[in-house]
Amino acid sequence: MAWFSYFLLSVPEAFLLLAVTFTLLSISIKENLKKMILFAFLWGGVAFIFSILMNSSIKPVINFTFFAIILIVLFRFKILTGIIISLISYILLVALEIIILIPLTQVIPFEQIAASPWLRILAGVFVIHIPLLLIWFILQKFNLKIKIPLLR
Repeated sequence: MAWFSYFLLSVPEAFLLLAVTFTLLSISIKENLKKMILFAFLWGGVAFIFSILMNSSIKPVINFTFFAIILIVLFRFKILTGIIISLISYILLVALEIIILIPLTQVIPFEQIAASPWLRILAGVFVIHIPLLLIWFILQKFNLKIKIPLLR
């Protein structure tokens, strides 16, 4: 896979996942914007390195762990807070991929999407980025929040 496709997919994906999760958990985006951008680029680099170095079935667990570690270190969250934010982000990501990618693969075969970097980027935009942006907009517009007692 081309290096630019990981950055064009992973950087906006990480930023939008954080934006949705922070909005959902009432964490200020405005105060953390620079850290969120830095996190997105760090995660883009980590995702690219993992794609080159690992082809293991344990890769999602390691990705989740590094996602949480970078959150904890960069934002100075408690360990539990970082893990909960990572968990919410990954559940959201997997749900979107299942709900939208499966019908998309009925139209365009998955092998064709995986073979072309630009088609993969386009699929990522439609499957992840646009839905995350819509979810974030809806959360902002209707002021939807969840309260998790463990985060206080």
